[in-house]
Amino acid sequence: MAAPSVHGRVVEKIAAVVGEDIILSSEVEEKAGPFLSEVAHITDATERAARASSIRREALDRLVDERLVLQQATELRLTVSSEEVDRSIEEIKKQNSLDDDQLKQALAGQNMTMAQYRQSLKRQIMRMRVVNIAVGSKVSVSDEEVQSYYDRHMKSGSNVQVRASHIFFAIPENADVGVVAERQAAVQKVLARARAGEDFAKLAKELSEDAATRSDGGDLGYFGRDMLPKAIEELVFSMRVGDVRGPVRADRGFHVIKLVDRKVKEAKPFEEMRDDLRAQIHQKEMERQTKIYLTDLRKKTLVDIRM
Repeated sequence: MAAPSVHGRVVEKIAAVVGEDIILSSEVEEKAGPFLSEVAHITDATERAARASSIRREALDRLVDERLVLQQATELRLTVSSEEVDRSIEEIKKQNSLDDDQLKQALAGQNMTMAQYRQSLKRQIMRMRVVNIAVGSKVSVSDEEVQSYYDRHMKSGSNVQVRASHIFFAIPENADVGVVAERQAAVQKVLARARAGEDFAKLAKELSEDAATRSDGGDLGYFGRDMLPKAIEELVFSMRVGDVRGPVRADRGFHVIKLVDRKVKEAKPFEEMRDDLRAQIHQKEMERQTKIYLTDLRKKTLVDIRM
């Protein structure tokens, strides 16, 4: 009797379960794809594998947050229309001086289709709405807070502004002591390379796990006090221009910091700065409250990471 024909079949792996939703490994690969291409030129195989693994974990964490927020959007019965996405695209084109063809070329460079981009924008708009509903009412900035910030940082030449760059290594949520030690050892190696004279911006582009600053060589821009986590702020404001220090642990991981510039900025009158300062303080508090909100969502929802 002839044996039955057996055909191979690729079975999708589940990367995570978020409540009643699942995240597939292919979704993680798609989100991580643009960043994975950046590590192909890392010559050390162990370092390259560690970097790729970190990028995939970062992508998965972002997908988990997206799912949690979208589940909240469903509960709140929020929707985003095609017209709203259209308006968002037009605004992005205007801000970046792009026409339709240039936008498509930019997306192609990121291996993204217009349909994928529209879907991504739709999720971003939805996320902002959920966050504004959940967090917005908790964030208010009084005139007294703005005045106090101005008095502390702007008066009498105390408005010291620093420009710094960083290389960030994330610590996975609920990581044990061994994982934390491994991450710290990896950061120490990068610190040694930077102090030995390797280009800091290049190292950041290759190795940093901060998606927001990686493409800019880890540049954090100019900032004053009370704008970054306290541990980083205390370190940065004690450094001299050109110093490379670390690792310092703050928020979700370890940082290596380079101080690029320091200047004392002549303060404008309070009335001229009030609105800008209020916006800065509000944005910082929104970011802080959003992190708390997402952490609380994870605690309330079954999140099973499987990769």
